[in-house]
Amino acid sequence: MEKHCSDDIRLKFDAARRRLADVLVDRDEEIDLALIALLAKEHVLLVGPPGCGKSLLLDSLLTWLGGRKFSALLTRFSVPEELFGPVSLAGLKEDRFVRVTAGKLPEAEFVFLDEVFKGNSAILNCLLKILNERVFDAGDGIARPTPLKLCVAASNEWPAPETAKELSALFDRFALRKSVIPVRTNEGRSRMLWSAPKLGAAADRLNHDELEEACRRAAATPWTDDAREAFETILRALVKEGVQPGDRRQVKTVGVVRAYAFLNGADVVQPEHLEIAAHCLWDDPVEQPHVVTRVIAKIANPPGMRVNQMLLEAEEILTDADPRDLAKAATAAAKLGEVERRLGEIGAEPRAAKVRTYVREQIRKLRLASLSAV
Repeated sequence: MEKHCSDDIRLKFDAARRRLADVLVDRDEEIDLALIALLAKEHVLLVGPPGCGKSLLLDSLLTWLGGRKFSALLTRFSVPEELFGPVSLAGLKEDRFVRVTAGKLPEAEFVFLDEVFKGNSAILNCLLKILNERVFDAGDGIARPTPLKLCVAASNEWPAPETAKELSALFDRFALRKSVIPVRTNEGRSRMLWSAPKLGAAADRLNHDELEEACRRAAATPWTDDAREAFETILRALVKEGVQPGDRRQVKTVGVVRAYAFLNGADVVQPEHLEIAAHCLWDDPVEQPHVVTRVIAKIANPPGMRVNQMLLEAEEILTDADPRDLAKAATAAAKLGEVERRLGEIGAEPRAAKVRTYVREQIRKLRLASLSAV
């Protein structure tokens, strides 16, 4: 019976992934991150320019799950009352400082925080406990549980070096972090402009009990010996590369990998499921994500990681390409052609075909731009 229930729940997750992908164009990874965070009882941070669907991701997820949502745009002028509720006047008359939290963040199941790094210390200190321990003290000294299931935070930019240390505790509360870029492929842009459907109410909604069961089953997914060995090898290799995630982040990653395996229909964690750890095992967003991706791809060698690595390689080639310099343009096109060839050698990996199409399109655009420059 339990196995049958788990299969039904997984079918609902699969259906949700498909429906969300129909609406959120070229956002398959972001959708998976949100679902994984939900299963692992963690949170997601998305960083990128405005208009990339960061808030739409949570709104779309809520059409499937239902539940109470709270959203806030943080600025340096934001005050705690905006997020946690006003001070109770009745309490003040009794010489007590207590907040009225009705309709505010402490009573929400799903939270979207835009420009999360711009909040002041009074707000950020309260957020730390809510995000990590799911409790909130309204002012009476009692830490009450909050119903928070998932927080999706967004920012237009990563923390600046001068504020990174101050924000490190908040940054660490988000087990999954990812850069988000605008839709780039012609196919994706066409879908976004002309054919992306609107997400209506889901017929296959996941109720509270089913979600708790899914979280329990995900947390209980066992690791194979090969996966354990690969993870420990990755951690040792990262230290040699100057990347040393803290103990809490390593523990969180174990749960995230379990959730990723469960979401993908696996009954045990295999080495290939470690690709999701590329969104967890780093602190410096400038260089460390590339290092972590490379190390995981080398040790665990999941096809998805190889695709990600080749996409990063293609983007770096395009950044350095200059269509006005025919020699440089030809060299860039040749390098992109090699990336495209290697993508074709990857087996049944859904993203490989999409990235290969994208690389081919960039080669075509580069050659056209070079001809126009002649």
